[in-house]
Amino acid sequence: MSSLAKSKPKASGGAPSWMVTFADLMALLLTLFVLLLSFATMETQRFKDLSGNLRDAFGFQMEDMLTGFVERGGTAVHTAKTMTLPAPVSKVLPVEEQAKEPDEAVPPAPAPAPSAEEAFEKENLETFSKLQTAMADEIESAMIDVVVAEGVTIVRFPDQVSFTSGSGDLLFRFLPVMEKIVTVLEESEGHIVISGHTDDIPITTDRYRSNWDLSAARAASVAHYLLEFTSIPAARITVQGYADSRPLVPNTSPGNRAQNRRVEISIQRDETVPAVPDSTSENPEN
Repeated sequence: MSSLAKSKPKASGGAPSWMVTFADLMALLLTLFVLLLSFATMETQRFKDLSGNLRDAFGFQMEDMLTGFVERGGTAVHTAKTMTLPAPVSKVLPVEEQAKEPDEAVPPAPAPAPSAEEAFEKENLETFSKLQTAMADEIESAMIDVVVAEGVTIVRFPDQVSFTSGSGDLLFRFLPVMEKIVTVLEESEGHIVISGHTDDIPITTDRYRSNWDLSAARAASVAHYLLEFTSIPAARITVQGYADSRPLVPNTSPGNRAQNRRVEISIQRDETVPAVPDSTSENPEN
C-alpha cells in the first residue's frame, strides 16, 4: 500500500503556464493603444458639426462644446460644458389685454397738424408750380414772369404787353393771358395783392395827375377784371399803386425804365394787413 501511494503524481496548483504569455500580450496591446491615443489629434470642428447634427435630430439641451481643456500636468482632465439656451418665446400678454378685441387696439397717435405758416408755404409752392405750368408759353415769350420773392409768389407783366402808353386800360390782346392767370388764382388760397409800378418820368394828363394815379389805375383795371370774370370775392383783393418808388432796376436807360413799368399780382398769407414784398429781393433760383 505504501508503494502505491508513493507512485501517484501530485496535482499542481495555479493558472496554466500559457496565461503568463497571454497577460504579457494584453499589457503590450494596452500600452500600444494608450500611445496611439496620446499621439492622436482631436478635430474640434468636426466634433462640433457632428454634435450639432445630433442635437438638431434629437433635441439635446446639453452639449459638450469643447470650448477648452482643463489640464493637469499636461494631461486633459475634462472639458468645459455649456448649456444651450432655449429658443425665445413670444411675449405673453396680460389677461386684460388678451381679452381685448383686435378692433379695440389703441390707435396710433395722430401726426401733429401743420402750422398756418407751413400750410401756406405748401399752398404757395403748389400755386407757383401751377402758374409755371399754365403760363409756360407766355413765360418763354417774356410776356409775363412768375417769381418767388420773400416766400410770396408774384406774377409780373410789363406795361408794353398789357397797357397802352399813358393808359390804365387793359389791352384786348392781353385778355387771354389774364384768363389763364385768373384760372389759377381762383384755385389758390390767400390774399391777392395787385400793385402797379411806373418809371421815374413824370406824367401829367387830363386823366392822371401823376404816376401815382397811373399806377393805381392799372392795378385797379386788373382788379376789375378779377371781380367781373371770376368768383374771387372782393375781400381777397387789395389794389396798390407805387408809382416809381419801387423800381426793379435803376431808371438809367430806356430798357431799365421799360422793366420798371409793370403790374404785379402777389398771393400772400396775411389777409388782415396785406403788404407787397420788395420784389427786388427775389429768390435767385427762380
